[in-house]
Amino acid sequence: MNNGISIWTLKKMPMQHVVRYIEENSGIDFQARMANMSHNNYEKLTSAQAQEQLAAAISRMNEEQYTEYLLELIDE
Repeated sequence: MNNGISIWTLKKMPMQHVVRYIEENSGIDFQARMANMSHNNYEKLTSAQAQEQLAAAISRMNEEQYTEYLLELIDE
């Protein structure tokens, strides 16, 4: 469910908005994979903790990895 958003729009958004968009528009499996965590461990996090984990994971990604995740997200 991409709501017509483009990858370029996502890339220009502040990190907090991207994380919120990911949380609202993707499944738990995608989020856990993006955060590099097991599904079970990710599922136990509070929303705030999950957002922190996603932001930390994104900040460690190189541009190519980040782009691949965003492309997958908008294709979901």
